[in-house]
Amino acid sequence: MPNLKLFLHINNLLTTIHGKNHRLTTLSLMVTGLFFGRHVQLWMMALWCPWDVNLLSTVRRFERFVADDKVDIHAIFEPFVLAMQASLGNETAYLIIDCTQAGPKCRTLVIGIAYHGTILPLRWKTVKGKKGHLKGEMQQALLAEVYPYFQHQKRVVVLGDAEFSNEVVISWLQQIHWGFVFRFQHRYQVQLTPDGPWQTAKEVYQQDGIQAGDVRHWQPVGYTEAHAIPNLTMTVQWGKDEEEPICLISTLPPHESPHVIYEMRFWIETLFGQQKSRGFALDRTRMTTPAHIDRLMLAIAVASCLTLGLGTHLFIIKQTKRVDRADRRDLSLFQIGWRYLFRLLALNRLSELTMRFSWQFQLPPPGYQRA
Repeated sequence: MPNLKLFLHINNLLTTIHGKNHRLTTLSLMVTGLFFGRHVQLWMMALWCPWDVNLLSTVRRFERFVADDKVDIHAIFEPFVLAMQASLGNETAYLIIDCTQAGPKCRTLVIGIAYHGTILPLRWKTVKGKKGHLKGEMQQALLAEVYPYFQHQKRVVVLGDAEFSNEVVISWLQQIHWGFVFRFQHRYQVQLTPDGPWQTAKEVYQQDGIQAGDVRHWQPVGYTEAHAIPNLTMTVQWGKDEEEPICLISTLPPHESPHVIYEMRFWIETLFGQQKSRGFALDRTRMTTPAHIDRLMLAIAVASCLTLGLGTHLFIIKQTKRVDRADRRDLSLFQIGWRYLFRLLALNRLSELTMRFSWQFQLPPPGYQRA
């Protein structure tokens, strides 16, 4: 019974960290069901319960878990966060913040750390609503929850789209001396000299004659006439195949190419894909209560870390050929870990399941082939 073996392995991992607890047993069952059922609907997870009990009894057990306000999400997940943070060393920590739809009526704000083309989740918070920007105070509050893990990190840079380029978030990041690169709307006003006029970013780059394929930097600039945040860098990049340029505001100097670093922001889409269509079908949940979705996300986050950690281990020991091509990389780190997990189950070698995080290896680009 491979599902029983996986459940026992996950439950042993969680109880070794936290001690025996019936909530951890339920969480282990849910994570096992996510791997085998590949779906967040509770009955799909319950199908893979390794015990001979009525299906609806297991579903009700899962319902009680997601409705239980005594489940301390962050305390349970903290050892995973510490493992990610401890493996960083002196590398710059690039934190990505973004929102994704979770269920028919909710969105989840997620903060994660950039990791080999994807994101390792750190914190999340679900709210009601299908669209619209979240308030800066909520974004800053979630960043503040992550701060203790990285307060002694040599350098931290936060990346996000235009939703996060607000005064509340930017001012707080400056106070704690974290860098950032945020996209912003070209109608926002900037000031190129201390006593100069306020102009929209669009006016600035049009006056400069920027064309498709160009990148321009302005430093230092003041950001928005309403708040006049000084000494920032404005970068405008116009992709050759894009209809209009993107505008970025950052604390990074031009020689660090903020527009290149900003490209890591899109890695969070890989995480969302893993949580949804390419992994656990989070977009198919029918839950509408934000707190319930947050506890469901805990099971998804544990499963994601196990998978990415196993994929990392396979890269470190140079054995990705066990599930991927030997002459090039066709699979993502997540898919490498996913496939190897099921190979270990099929071969009755689950004792070899090892979760590791490391920034000390270079992930070849997809399709890369040695000369």
